[in-house]
Amino acid sequence: YDILESHENGIGQSTTRTLHPDASSTTSQRIKSFPWLPNKNCGSWYLPPNNELTTSSTEVYFKSSDGHITSNYAFSLKRLNLPLIELLHQVNSCFLVDSSVRKILPDSFSRTIPVWCCVMNRIVQRYRAEFRQLDENNQVDEAEWDTLLYTPASIVSPDEYAEISSLIDSRVELLYSSKAIVNPSWLVSTLSKPLRPMWIVEGQVQSYTNSLQLSSVEDDKYYTIICCNPSNYHEGSSSKNHIHWKNHSGSDETSFGYYYTPGAADDDSEWGRNLSPNLFWSNCETLLQPNLTDDDTDALIDTIIQRERDNHLSCVPPNSMEHGDKIGNIDLWIGSYEAAKPPTCWDNFDAVLNITDTEYPDMQESIKQQQEQRQRKCFYLQLPVAEGKKDKIELERWMPVGLVFLIHHLQQKRRVLVYGTKGRDRAVAVVLAFVVLACPHTYPLKLKETFAGFDIDTISQQQQGEADNIYHHSDLHLVLVDVLLEKNGRETFLHWMHNQASLPQEPFADKESLRIVLQLVTQYRENAEPTRSTMQKLNRFFMSSSMYRHI
Repeated sequence: YDILESHENGIGQSTTRTLHPDASSTTSQRIKSFPWLPNKNCGSWYLPPNNELTTSSTEVYFKSSDGHITSNYAFSLKRLNLPLIELLHQVNSCFLVDSSVRKILPDSFSRTIPVWCCVMNRIVQRYRAEFRQLDENNQVDEAEWDTLLYTPASIVSPDEYAEISSLIDSRVELLYSSKAIVNPSWLVSTLSKPLRPMWIVEGQVQSYTNSLQLSSVEDDKYYTIICCNPSNYHEGSSSKNHIHWKNHSGSDETSFGYYYTPGAADDDSEWGRNLSPNLFWSNCETLLQPNLTDDDTDALIDTIIQRERDNHLSCVPPNSMEHGDKIGNIDLWIGSYEAAKPPTCWDNFDAVLNITDTEYPDMQESIKQQQEQRQRKCFYLQLPVAEGKKDKIELERWMPVGLVFLIHHLQQKRRVLVYGTKGRDRAVAVVLAFVVLACPHTYPLKLKETFAGFDIDTISQQQQGEADNIYHHSDLHLVLVDVLLEKNGRETFLHWMHNQASLPQEPFADKESLRIVLQLVTQYRENAEPTRSTMQKLNRFFMSSSMYRHI
């Protein structure tokens, strides 16, 4: 791609310029019969949307930090990537794209994926032994079922390979005991061949640390994940700095060009200014104009983001159900901002719980119109929780109110929507807390038999006349909301829950059980991805109450 850029334009704009040639290299490496998938988040920048390479909507996320030595080569119960196994069952092999600034293979490729493949192969072997049967569609004899660890020799030394291998069985035991695989029979029938990774860097297939080779993609023996890094690394540069100056194509002048940065898309939160891969590719010709300075590029990105937000608010979805997912056998949905667009949201839901610090301008009016024009009551509550790390305490402070809202309206057999901006983080957190308290932790999700008996009127002692005071359109008594928002509101709520459930005063959840519940919810809401910060807030909500200090 012909680009002119002066040296003075600096590293910032070079990031966006580097993405285009790196993405082009994935096209040149294409094998048409296999789908190409981006490893979220960095990999998403290297595969243009709606192009011939991205032939599957399967979302994959292998986090590099899981494979870090400091993480002790962790296996994530939060990121099981089961949809990838479903895809491989259909296509046998796929390409996975990711990159790194400092390494020819990111840790997601060199360690996280190898550990994942090995753990999955061994857990299936364990389940198969328990079921005392072989999958009839599997032609691999039990004795030939491959449970070895495979890592790239260019990155993982024999000593490190031995260290990782020694930890695999403990990772299998963690996965097994957590019951995060909610449907083992599905996994056994779907993973009918062992998983095996391969790696391609600068067009070259990498060898295995354990000296065993896979000469080609052996569809008859393995489900193969071909890990591809599209970036090019500068010969002679240090392993810590592969950034180098690249002249404009066809020019001998050193003043025309850009800083080529392999893995330029890594850590996009630091440089992207809220730009997404989709927005980058839909505006790439504008963003790559050679006469733009760094300041021009930043201003242009801000304009693109604001235009997208304006369009987002003005867009009326044809059917809000398309933007939400029903959770198990419960009249409960998790949705994005689009799912709650009034007045169409009231065609599908009776009660709406907003877990954002913004509100549709016509939401309140739409509720009044439902009452006046259709003689129908609709219910709404906003928990003013900021997005991501901007929120410090409000999610935990408002959590009891949100949970009581869900309990009340689900007891009334109403259809309830819980929504956030994307329905991935805050909305998921509230639903996770609800499932912890109100559902057996088994698949499929359903309400406990005792759920109908939860009596929210016993949370607070109402004075005469206070029962008529309702908090906005929530159908919750104002005095109840006030009690739950007090400093000890969480303790009041948890005490009440223990009484309703007739359980000893032990935490309702810990880190492991929250991960299990997340896996259960993910079966219905595939893009449920609460952030680490949000999961920490849930841990605190359930585990740091003063009533548990005796434990």
